[in-house]
Amino acid sequence: MDKHWSRLRSEVPHVKKPPSEYVREQVWFSTQPMEEPATSAELIDLFDRIGWDRLLFSTDYPHWDFDDPRYAFRANLTQTQREQLLYENARKFYRLD
Repeated sequence: MDKHWSRLRSEVPHVKKPPSEYVREQVWFSTQPMEEPATSAELIDLFDRIGWDRLLFSTDYPHWDFDDPRYAFRANLTQTQREQLLYENARKFYRLD
């Protein structure tokens, strides 16, 4: 998006920042539905690219194939990553502080 924006800026003068900045500021991502990549390293890389502060955990409960938060990710998350993903980001998103 940013590459096209920089090349075509004259056509969209009202778009002042690169599109990636708008996405980063205004879009949240959830973990459902999610096809996990082949390796846990790829999942961590994906979450790093999105930004750990923009991810919301979702379970898809009560469907039979819901994601139980105790077992949802085969990747070894740090305690900080786990806390952000499982509840801190939701508190921020829903303004529960």
